[in-house]
Amino acid sequence: MSLTAALNTAVTGLATIQTQTSVVSANIANAQNANYTRKTVQLTTPTAGGEPQAALVAAVTRATAPEFLQDYYDTMADYGQLSVSADRARALAEALGADDTSGGQTTLESMLTNFEEALKSLEATPEDTALKALVVQRGEELAGEINRMAGLRSSLQTQAYDDIGTGLETLNEASKNIAKLNAQIVSQKAAGYPTGDLEDLRDAEVTKISGLVGVRTVTSETGVMTVYTDSGTQLAGSRAQTFSYDATSNTISNGNGDNVTAGFRTGSLRANVNYLDTSAAALANSDGNVGTLEKFFNQLDSLAQNIADVVNTAYGSNFFNYTAGDAAGTLEVDASFVADPTTLDATVMGDVQQAMRNTTLTAAQVNPAGDPNGLSVSNITIFGLASGIMAYNARQTSENETNRDTAESLMSTVEQKFRNLTGVNVDDELAQLTMLQNNYAALAQIMNAINEMFDQVIAIGS
Repeated sequence: MSLTAALNTAVTGLATIQTQTSVVSANIANAQNANYTRKTVQLTTPTAGGEPQAALVAAVTRATAPEFLQDYYDTMADYGQLSVSADRARALAEALGADDTSGGQTTLESMLTNFEEALKSLEATPEDTALKALVVQRGEELAGEINRMAGLRSSLQTQAYDDIGTGLETLNEASKNIAKLNAQIVSQKAAGYPTGDLEDLRDAEVTKISGLVGVRTVTSETGVMTVYTDSGTQLAGSRAQTFSYDATSNTISNGNGDNVTAGFRTGSLRANVNYLDTSAAALANSDGNVGTLEKFFNQLDSLAQNIADVVNTAYGSNFFNYTAGDAAGTLEVDASFVADPTTLDATVMGDVQQAMRNTTLTAAQVNPAGDPNGLSVSNITIFGLASGIMAYNARQTSENETNRDTAESLMSTVEQKFRNLTGVNVDDELAQLTMLQNNYAALAQIMNAINEMFDQVIAIGS
């Protein structure tokens, strides 16, 4: 090999090591970056005249684990859906006070008890006008508590609407970014430049989406990644889809106005759509996370109407007035008693109290066919109905939170496995960097030796 060829080989080797060093340094610098995957330099050794030449950089590739990445997306969607369902269930339980684990009565149950005790006191002393006023007061307090909870519908709906709106904004923005990155990757790849960092950024955008809706990805040979929901609705590719939400119909539409709600089968968006669903199918669904909000207010309506029916039947006329409504029914003590409690017939207070304790409600009374609420209890009293509503919502909250925690643990496990396969091991990278430094030093010595030989040749010629 001539001195010139040897020098060229050394220079080429130094350039290759420089590229390798740059890649290793980037790996170390991004070791704590969750959206970064380890990059590796692929080398090729050309030959000339049957002799091997210095190694050249063939490509810079990134570590991938597509199976684990898809599993991670799937667990993200499950966690997103269960997390929202748990939050929604807890908000309803908190409204009822059913999340209290102290073992005492909730506010609603306490007010039922106070009303009953006022009835018993008036039965013992029917001529006491102060006790008549107390019965009316306790009745108003009971009705007021039920009406307070019924009045929460608007704020609870707004929370879910806002969550859907924010989620779709994130989805639309991430889809646009994916389309832009696709174009950059295609251009870089066609020019022969590494695309690993751009692919990392694109994967990060897909990760943002995966908690909102389950996703599937397909990448073409040109580098374009097309992102679909797990049921086949396209989200992004060479172009980005844009989605919007109609609160009136509780539907998600694409840019063409097509209803694509069914395409959002999993994820936090599905959890909110299920929560707000008022369709007959949703209310008939045994899953407490489907039609959740409507079932909750139907439970309150059932309690209010049954309190009015039982008390009024035992009293012989209207003590309570129940008015059905589109948003929620209202319960009120009859205005005549509020104006003048002394008109209350105290002789039947014992009958009213006994009716509240002993009148059994049928399944149809508890869970009316026209306004199903998910309760499956029958042959219970007013007190049993109140307790049943508390137990239903407490159980729903507990099950959702347990499932959410399980999903979170699984998601963390899958993510860690994926990071172990694609992330940066600093110790390995430092060892690689040390080896490259040694190789660089060796090549530098070779170049110095060749320079000295050239100097000697020049000296001989002069």
